[in-house]
Amino acid sequence: MFISPQYLETQKILIIDDSLQNVLFLQNSLSDLADIHFSLSGIEGIAMANKISPDIIILDIAMPVMDGWQVCKELKSNPVTQAIPIIFITGVDQPDAEELALAQGAIDFITKPFDPKVCHLRVKNQLKLVAQSKILQHAEQALFYEKERLRITLESIGDAVIATDTKGYITFMNPIAERMTGWHFKKNSHHKIEEVMLLRNSNSKEPILNPIYIALSEKRIAGMALNSELLSHTLNVYSVEDSAAPINNAEGETIGAIIVFHDVSEATALALKMSHLANYDQLTDLPNSILLQDRLTVAIQNAKRKREKVAVLLLAIENFKYLNESIGHQLCDLLICQIADRVKLLLPSSYTLARINSDEFVILMDEINSVEPALSLASELVSVMHQSYTIENTPYNVSVCVGVSVFPNDAVDAEELIRHADVAMYSAKKEGRNHFCFFSGELEEGLLQRHALELKLRHAITNDELVVVYQPKFNLHTRAIVGAEALVRMVDESGKFISPVDFIPIAEESNLIGALGNQVLLKACTEAAKWLISGTPTCVSVNISASQFIGSKLESEIANVLNQSQLPPQYLELEITETSLMGDINETQAKLVILKKLGINISIDDFGTGYSSLSYLKTFDVDTMKVDMSFVKDMLNNKHDYEIVKTIISLGQSLTLDVVAEGVETEEQVIALTDLGCTKGQGYLYSRPLSSDDFLTFLKNSVQQESEH
Repeated sequence: MFISPQYLETQKILIIDDSLQNVLFLQNSLSDLADIHFSLSGIEGIAMANKISPDIIILDIAMPVMDGWQVCKELKSNPVTQAIPIIFITGVDQPDAEELALAQGAIDFITKPFDPKVCHLRVKNQLKLVAQSKILQHAEQALFYEKERLRITLESIGDAVIATDTKGYITFMNPIAERMTGWHFKKNSHHKIEEVMLLRNSNSKEPILNPIYIALSEKRIAGMALNSELLSHTLNVYSVEDSAAPINNAEGETIGAIIVFHDVSEATALALKMSHLANYDQLTDLPNSILLQDRLTVAIQNAKRKREKVAVLLLAIENFKYLNESIGHQLCDLLICQIADRVKLLLPSSYTLARINSDEFVILMDEINSVEPALSLASELVSVMHQSYTIENTPYNVSVCVGVSVFPNDAVDAEELIRHADVAMYSAKKEGRNHFCFFSGELEEGLLQRHALELKLRHAITNDELVVVYQPKFNLHTRAIVGAEALVRMVDESGKFISPVDFIPIAEESNLIGALGNQVLLKACTEAAKWLISGTPTCVSVNISASQFIGSKLESEIANVLNQSQLPPQYLELEITETSLMGDINETQAKLVILKKLGINISIDDFGTGYSSLSYLKTFDVDTMKVDMSFVKDMLNNKHDYEIVKTIISLGQSLTLDVVAEGVETEEQVIALTDLGCTKGQGYLYSRPLSSDDFLTFLKNSVQQESEH
């Protein structure tokens, strides 16, 4: 007999005997059969039996305090231990001892002195019986579970199931079969299937042979005839289909048959629903990319035949990811539906509007003779779409960009037409908000270059090949170094730096910005820890992207990096753009409080370039405000830029914040900035960004020069 592996585990024997000599003898004799456990008293033996559940108990009769008879009685009265086989052992000359032992439920009786071979064989045989008993119990339990599983399955599946014997008498019906036939099997047993399952041709209404009889006579699976319908005993009519099959025993003899059937009308309705779900967007009920592809292919075929044009307009909602995270999925879904409705109002019924991604729509314009209708529609879209949307009495503004591709001017097939519209849309994004762009060969080349750069970026992040350089920050009065900004660079195949202006936008669009930011943060903190160890402690500033700031893991990631680099938190400053701070004001305040509790510094980067609200700004727990270099650059030549710089510095002073001017390149700028009250700056006047080694050398020289003066 096959023994299940779970029963081949080592068995356990419990010896209860007050004689240690007997215990050692038995342990030595039986140790090859099982794990041996023992107790020198009856009370302890009962406790141990409850704890370890042995396969067999070897029990001495003559023991002080509680003898074997009492122990056996206790074990047999306990539900936990009553099924454990007991073998009595005794050296007492009591003629009826064996009879008493068997009467109390023992399975065997061994007398002293022990014969090692006999004792070993008796225990071995009993252990085999225990193992076989367990296997049998398991098989019975498995059989019960299998029968229950089959019963529940048959009673809960969506199809109707009827089983019969070899003569067609019904032996089983599941609830679905009872409902469809209108026949209650338990109340009306011993009926033939044709009496219960009234099948007829749906056209002629003539009775048809139940396929279960074909399965029985020909011993094969038999399908139901076409156009079959079931007339229930409650006078309901169902269109049905499916098949019957014979049931065979282990010897291959047919002992019955089973038929499984279902209502085709319900299946047809489900198929139609599934087809709709497969071809339409569930939120807006617009065609999806699958249906769009079909319609686009047909439109191109017709255009070839009629010598017409087909235009595709790819409309993308800008910054949709951040909007989704700010107002939540539910409100964003309502917004998407309003956007879809607004676009539909601009389109004639002959055009197709499809939603192909969470934030992208495609408009298919067919049967046109020139590009002018596409130009007109693209212009109207960017004009109309940015107007406010109202959701739950709150106005929301969105901006869009539109890419346009035209067949046969730009593409030869549907796939290329969509791809070129995507290229044009990406170009429109680069132009700014609410722009549209038509495809050109130059755009495609730019997209290919962008894709190659994305692959390089992924490789650099995966292989930890990003380079971090450091630009010193100076006290404008003393020229002493007061900090450094960590700036990320990527190296190309020739060893030249790739500007972050080129790869940072790609990192943001391809969801690589988080991994990039974490890598830069760790490198910068590790370097700042080296400055501290070298005796030149300097605060390092690291830029945090909007998506990093919005994310829920920023605080834990910073804490992990500080711990990993062993950098005290006061030597780390996060530079966060003002637009990142102006999402959900309450969430921003809460996040800044948590970050400040870590002991780090917070700086507002590129101040003045966004849409900050001063009423909220004064409540933010930040330390530094940076004047964007675009204002500093022309402050001496442009009155407006000068006034902006003056206002930002004055605002920083009123909020008791440090103010750092970016892009300082001339002594004249330094004089103007210090006159306005700005005390710190960074720029090419003092130093370009330096490698980690060069910065450390620069830092040490600066400290030495400062000490000499």
